[in-house]
Amino acid sequence: MTLTHPPVLFRPDEAIAADSTLTIHRPRRRRWWPAALAVALAGLLLAVGVGQVTAPALSFDGNPSVWRTAPGDDAGVHRVDNVLGSEVTVGFERAGIFSAELALVNRGRYPVRVLGLPDRGAYYYGLESVETKSDADGPAEPFHSFTLRRGATRWLVLHFRFADCDLDHGDQVDASRTSLPVAYRVFGLHHKQSVPFPHFALSVPTGRCDHPVL
Repeated sequence: MTLTHPPVLFRPDEAIAADSTLTIHRPRRRRWWPAALAVALAGLLLAVGVGQVTAPALSFDGNPSVWRTAPGDDAGVHRVDNVLGSEVTVGFERAGIFSAELALVNRGRYPVRVLGLPDRGAYYYGLESVETKSDADGPAEPFHSFTLRRGATRWLVLHFRFADCDLDHGDQVDASRTSLPVAYRVFGLHHKQSVPFPHFALSVPTGRCDHPVL
């Protein structure tokens, strides 16, 4: 204990007989762990929220339709169904075309602004154009960016064209595709996500091609 002023002296005859108590106040220790715990929880909630925003639960749902030149034209289109879904194989035709109709669903918590499908080339074939439909039986319209609200569905009609080459297939296996990149914007942030086909695979023959679609 440190004295901050000179002591006061009393003569013995001036002293008052009484019990005296000396109280020393010690500084209280601050507990740091509640603040640290609050910061950690806030960081965890922020990370979860950012993850949900930057990776919304988009998926292609249902059983897609695939045709050659028009709906119902299944020349060279072979479908194999099993317990895991369907695999559709489209036979290669030099510079030939084929189309697929898929349902894009937003299973996330937030509305998503779908901007387009940025990856056009897939070596053996390429995406030429995209159309949209508000319902499965409605007319197709040229693609324009649209907002897909929570739980909403929009049908996409994808038009592909094979590479302009004589494919040397040989004994190589077919190339399967189980997802498609989609560009989108959510809360003003631009992203690209590989949206899966949960129960569907699109396959095309592979081989040597001197004019691939890149």
